[in-house]
Amino acid sequence: MSEVIYRKYRPKFFKEVIGQKPIKITLENEIASGNLAHAYLFVGPRGTGKTTLARLFARSLNCSNRQNKESEPCNECENCKVILAGRSMDILEIDAASHTGVDNVRDNIIANSQIPPFSSNGYKVFIIDEVHMLSKSAFNALLKTLEEPPKRIIFILATTEVHKVPETIISRCQRFDFKKIPIKDIVKRMTEIVEWEKIEISEKILSEIARRSEGCPRDAESLLGQIISISGGKVSDELASLVLPNSNWQAIDALTEALKVKNLPTALNQINKLVEEGADLSIFIADFIDYIRQIMLYKIIGPSFALDFDDNLTNSIKKHAQDFLLEDISNLLNIILDKLAIKETIIDQLPLELACVEFLLIQADNEEKKIDNFLETKDKKKINLNIQDLEKLQNNWSKVVERAKPFNHSLSAMLQTSHPLTMEGNLLTIGLEYDFHKEQLDKSASKENLIAIFSDILGKKINLAFVIDADYKQNHQSFKGKSESGVDQILDTFGGEML
Repeated sequence: MSEVIYRKYRPKFFKEVIGQKPIKITLENEIASGNLAHAYLFVGPRGTGKTTLARLFARSLNCSNRQNKESEPCNECENCKVILAGRSMDILEIDAASHTGVDNVRDNIIANSQIPPFSSNGYKVFIIDEVHMLSKSAFNALLKTLEEPPKRIIFILATTEVHKVPETIISRCQRFDFKKIPIKDIVKRMTEIVEWEKIEISEKILSEIARRSEGCPRDAESLLGQIISISGGKVSDELASLVLPNSNWQAIDALTEALKVKNLPTALNQINKLVEEGADLSIFIADFIDYIRQIMLYKIIGPSFALDFDDNLTNSIKKHAQDFLLEDISNLLNIILDKLAIKETIIDQLPLELACVEFLLIQADNEEKKIDNFLETKDKKKINLNIQDLEKLQNNWSKVVERAKPFNHSLSAMLQTSHPLTMEGNLLTIGLEYDFHKEQLDKSASKENLIAIFSDILGKKINLAFVIDADYKQNHQSFKGKSESGVDQILDTFGGEML
């Protein structure tokens, strides 16, 4: 390719800039109205459009064909062409990282700012990138010019580390904070580029490029350019993997699910399967941490937290956030990060395996403590629910049994021989007689269906726990009473009759 992708498709109009909508609207309105500030401060992560918008702003101000009350440059007039070619004497771009000293500021900025723009109706614009790199004396020299700016001179200061910019400088600028770009917007832009380049590439690969760019369109376009350069017109998964690290999001979701349902063998098998397939374990662990983090943030913040994944993974994260306790998510993240501190190990996957084992051991210990606490309560031999919830469950237990039938007839029968014991917060504990019943009801699919049924009956979101009731007969009779109706319902569940 004759030109690097991110340079070839650098936006030439405000409408082509992805994201940063509030900033674009403000700058366009200022250009159209002529109500300009003398100094602007662009703050934000690298590659999010600070320099691009600074150049667009400068070009629009100096465009000789721009109509009154409009903001877009024509890109066809002589001024626009000279600026696009980087040959304009009125647009000075300075890299503060290599011009840190006061002498450079005096020679390149202060002295030049005293010279009016060559275009009689235009502006001289100084774009100072990484301005936080200037020395203290250089900032002091610049401050004087910002306080008393010459006419038709505009400063645009850009930085990724605004905390290193003196408050005296910040206070004299109109500040704009740039944000990282959402994945879907980056994918949309890359989709346009591959269409223009006539390249065949799947949306899955584009999504992975966008994720790896971490909200930076420039990085995304650079990665895309590398892949296109070796593609020959069609990009396969195998070819893309030469540039992109392999993604294992489905495997990460499967591992998360195994930990959620406390299935340690499945979790460890998933890890070792990836290692045997040659996956990059460091990337997998980094992505796994990010995945668990997003579950935590969605659980805390709710729907207003934007998930940057495809629809399938987004739905999985929402479901995990609903099923995991916040305490468990926090424990899992802390354990993983703690195990990663193990720097040297003969077996690469051992720290992650240990993290999974420790997490589920803690889970088992917590479950045991909950049961012990329950058994140690003062009224351990009696059902302990508030009257309103108890009445709802007594009046609707047959409905619970009936609604469970479509899922599993055996499940329905087990419910008929169970009873509620306690309601602590939103945790409903169900008492059972046999370990086998507890094992079956505690399975993920069964438990999820029952949570939905009980939540609907009680009119509030609940979680479920199942325990073997030491006083099963007394509590069961107390809840349901001695009647043949219970036996009849069990027979109806199985479709049988008394012998």
